[in-house]
Amino acid sequence: MFNFIFARVRLIVVIVATLLTVAACGSGGGGVLSLAGVGSGGTGIAVLTGFGSLIVDGMRRNDSAARYASEADQGPTIAIAPTGAMLGHSVEYAYDDSGNMTSVLISPELAGTVTAVGPTSITLLGTTVDINIDATIGPATTFAGYASLADIKVGDRIEVHGLLKTDSLGTVHLQATLIVNKLPATGVRLTGYVAQYDAAAGTFALGSNVVTLGSATVSPAGSALSNGQLVTVWSNADPSGSVVTANTVRVKWPTGTSQNVTMSGAISSYASAASFRIRNMNVDASAAVVGPGAASLGDGKYVVVAGSFDAKSNRLTATNVTVFTPAAPTTVELHGTVANFVSAASFTVRGVVVDAGAATFTGGTASQLANGVFVEVHGAVANNLVRAATVTVQALSPLQAPAGSVLDVGGVIDTYDAATGRYTMSMASGAAIGGTLGPSMFYSNGTAINFVPGQSVNVSGMFNGGMLSTSVVNFSQATVAPGSGNTRMEGVVYNVKTNSFMLNGVTIQNNGVTIPGGGMMGGHGMMSGSRVSVDVQLSNGQYLATAIRLLNG
Repeated sequence: MFNFIFARVRLIVVIVATLLTVAACGSGGGGVLSLAGVGSGGTGIAVLTGFGSLIVDGMRRNDSAARYASEADQGPTIAIAPTGAMLGHSVEYAYDDSGNMTSVLISPELAGTVTAVGPTSITLLGTTVDINIDATIGPATTFAGYASLADIKVGDRIEVHGLLKTDSLGTVHLQATLIVNKLPATGVRLTGYVAQYDAAAGTFALGSNVVTLGSATVSPAGSALSNGQLVTVWSNADPSGSVVTANTVRVKWPTGTSQNVTMSGAISSYASAASFRIRNMNVDASAAVVGPGAASLGDGKYVVVAGSFDAKSNRLTATNVTVFTPAAPTTVELHGTVANFVSAASFTVRGVVVDAGAATFTGGTASQLANGVFVEVHGAVANNLVRAATVTVQALSPLQAPAGSVLDVGGVIDTYDAATGRYTMSMASGAAIGGTLGPSMFYSNGTAINFVPGQSVNVSGMFNGGMLSTSVVNFSQATVAPGSGNTRMEGVVYNVKTNSFMLNGVTIQNNGVTIPGGGMMGGHGMMSGSRVSVDVQLSNGQYLATAIRLLNG
């Protein structure tokens, strides 16, 4: 989602090579599922349900050494910062023999223009996209750049992540896990199962669309297209009617490699525990441990399966199956530092907007929440934010955060040694934190040459031994002075009107503020879906903007 400048361009080549040879499939799940193949590694397709390092379908995995990439807005895969991951993202990943993630690919199912909006669904590229509010049938739909489904309009350009489901008539639709409001652009992405493949004509069907191959690049290298494959297609041009001219086609599944696999999705074609399908993979769970408790299998149930995959038969012999039920629905789990704090009802953790106004607190109180406080949050998606059920205050300062935690902290650089990469930074509290810049850095709203003493930054990395091993630097304007009455907020705006907009659940009056390089509201300035930094001041019960800056992404 974000445009990052990174120090070592050769990282792209490494990530693309790794991800395109890993036809990823699977996920951990539910907190009760054992990892398949720990001891030899494996691959997975999953939905991102939290951070702390990375939590996919309820299972927490260490991603400290993982390389992140995305194919959200273009055909070829590009390297991105770990902070580019969002709640609800569809991810494909590989993990090592200890279960630690080594690569993460963010891959939306659809990107294009909305052609219809209904009370519980929308349509784009001929595909029905269902909005989900039932956490027992999969992660609930979250929104970025919208308050809710009611704000989506015909003609909007959006990006959709979700679960492909096949109904009793064989029609494929998408149950959304994330819908992102995108700025105007050309090009489309669609994902589905290959049908009516005609090698001579160079065409196949994806749902109601006809894809023409022409000179398109098909990956992984050497892949031969065939009916039934799960593929994702990117076209640099908008469709002509229902005809999509492909520039890239990537085969997501099946892979040609027998390996350990986990996969989340809805069960279809259920005959017995020994015979059902997840996405387009055959599963035999006759000898698997099925949980929790007395959970049962059946069509439409959202599960995570783990086991050994045989490429020749496209069959997974499952060792574990986790079923999401009313007693054990999909939930959100966040571990990190509080940022963008306005009140207990509006702050962010790892970029996710949290409303903890009605939460139960342990280890501290709601009155102790502030930027930099390290918390653990459990809750549920409510449109474009997480409604916290519980908040555990684990440290009142980033310096007391648990070892191995991922921190997001802001401040001003005091010292920096370019030879060693070591730096010190004064946080808003006045306390200093030390860190090192990693070998493959990502920079936003600036470059490496801007990392100098006196510069205001927000940094992200893993905290160990009192030092922050930094992977991401986001350059910012001068920090808000203590006692000024101003609060700084960053995020994706929505409900942009002539005189107001919303950010992180808060309505902000634009107060006549001019946006540098963007004029006032709308047009080519700030629009719903824009990423911004805003300084606000509370006056007579209203939040008034005192400065607005458009950010990359």
